[in-house]
Amino acid sequence: MGKDLEVARYILKRHKDEIEREEIRSLSRLRQLISPYSEYVTSLKTRMLEELAPYKKEEKFLDAVERIISHISGIEVIMLPVQYSLSFEEIEKMNAASRIDKGLLTTSLLRAAGSESAATVIGNKYVTVKFTYLTEPYAIDIENNNLLKGEEAEGFVQGSEPKYIFNDLFFEFGK
Repeated sequence: MGKDLEVARYILKRHKDEIEREEIRSLSRLRQLISPYSEYVTSLKTRMLEELAPYKKEEKFLDAVERIISHISGIEVIMLPVQYSLSFEEIEKMNAASRIDKGLLTTSLLRAAGSESAATVIGNKYVTVKFTYLTEPYAIDIENNNLLKGEEAEGFVQGSEPKYIFNDLFFEFGK
């Protein structure tokens, strides 16, 4: 397998510019990837939350969040040698994703569970997902799969030095 990997890396390196030119990661494209109503995300959410049935956001949202975090904790954050977005199906199949792709999947699942405020935060330092529930701010540390609440969540999001905060419903610039 050693030579196979070496040749694959060589090919990626040679075609990096072409791949990245085809794989435009504009903000508008990233926002389109957040798809809480797609068949795949809806199906995944249903499987994750079936033990909470009947699911009512007002009563069981934080339980849903814990199940989502448990699910995404099986996804390893990887650094790709090229800018390339994996589909949610590919992420699930490989159990691996870039920080941004893992954040987009997490945001999609939170949105599917009923959170309009769930958003991917792309910062200068790291990617996180934030949301508000019953006026309390929360953040999910994508790298370590931790749920943070209140001031700790706000501090974590600000510590990322946010550049862009978005979901399928809104977009805002960070500081």
